[in-house]
Amino acid sequence: MRVTRLKHPIDAKALENNAPCVMALGFFDGVHRGHQRIIETAKKIAEQKQVKLSVMTFYPHPSQLIKGKEKITHYLSPLPIKMELFKEQGVEQLFIVDFNLDFAKVNHANFVKQYLVGLNCRHVVAGFDFRYGFKGEGSMQTIEQDGAGSFDVTTVSKMEEQNEKISSTKIRELLSEGNVGDIPLFLGDYYLFVGKAKEPFYLKGKKEKFVEVFIDENYLLPSTGSYEVQLEVEGKKYKGIADVDPIRNKEFVGVKLFEYLDSYDGKMVKIKWIKKCPDEEVPTSSGHKYQFS
Repeated sequence: MRVTRLKHPIDAKALENNAPCVMALGFFDGVHRGHQRIIETAKKIAEQKQVKLSVMTFYPHPSQLIKGKEKITHYLSPLPIKMELFKEQGVEQLFIVDFNLDFAKVNHANFVKQYLVGLNCRHVVAGFDFRYGFKGEGSMQTIEQDGAGSFDVTTVSKMEEQNEKISSTKIRELLSEGNVGDIPLFLGDYYLFVGKAKEPFYLKGKKEKFVEVFIDENYLLPSTGSYEVQLEVEGKKYKGIADVDPIRNKEFVGVKLFEYLDSYDGKMVKIKWIKKCPDEEVPTSSGHKYQFS
């Protein structure tokens, strides 16, 4: 996957030698089921038109510059993780736009002219609620007019689960409530962290092993509490309990393991958040038998 970072004013070199493409647009935090449908739709069109599949995303989150909105500073998928998810989806070209003050001032017509037409976009695909340009004045109702016939447009309709819109906002809400067990309905899988493991060790006076997994500090943590998790490393899966403390867990997540773990010091590890443990069931000693899912 070719990755191009764009900063306004856009460099003329970035506009050179871009192959015709279908462009999927969005912030795509978490790359949830709704995002996946947008990318899958764009992929089918790219195959039909025999052009490149491209994604344009933005960083940091626009809320950090827009007054009156809750600032989003932690993510369901920090940028390096999101890039890997795009790659897994078959994206061939990724454009990452630096969402700074200069870019925020670009009006909707100029965004289309410079960032879509300028990058040789032949077809745009985005969700029904995608907004662009200064103060979000551009929408899926204006983008075709702004393109002036330079590209076609496909709008992906709202996806719902249990009568609720599938969105990053909903997943954030579930995390804030500790309801990680419901996240797969919206995300498409369990909430996931990727990090680097340290050498497992025994806590003093305990039989279970403890492993620290160092994570990207930009991950959004679930609410405070103990969680049943699944640790996966080199294809092997282990059940454990992770304790979340937003003050303490800024750089790593500690996981208590109740089964043998090989030495994986320095290896990449996946942590899947399965469900929050009821307070009365949280293991407090090596003699406590926790009933895993």
